[in-house]
Amino acid sequence: MARRKRTQPADLLGPLEAQIMATAWRHPGVSGVDATDLINKKREIPLSHRTILTVLSRLDAKGYLTHVVEGRTYLYTAVVPEGEFVAWHAERAVKALLERYGDDTTISGLVGAAATDPAMLERLDDLLDRRRGSAT
Repeated sequence: MARRKRTQPADLLGPLEAQIMATAWRHPGVSGVDATDLINKKREIPLSHRTILTVLSRLDAKGYLTHVVEGRTYLYTAVVPEGEFVAWHAERAVKALLERYGDDTTISGLVGAAATDPAMLERLDDLLDRRRGSAT
């Protein structure tokens, strides 16, 4: 029996990509030098400037960041706001889970996760009510 290749649902960001995206959301137009300084302030072991530049350019190539050139400096900005990005990834992740595990298992897991916090369960109920209202 052939083994299936294991992939992350919805191509979620890796830890360093997530740090760099967070930096771009909080500091639009960030340069590679500034991104390196901001990220390394929060790390015990600093990352090289080249590592940060590589990830910035890969996120740019994926379409998550865009850049403008000022002189010889690239200034990076997130293409969409953080909330929109997270909502888009959440939707893709849920769709991937639905395709892989089916409706009952996926929805049960989602509701189970929300049920751990009464406020979150109420928020889910409100979102469902709004969605039902817009469908009619």
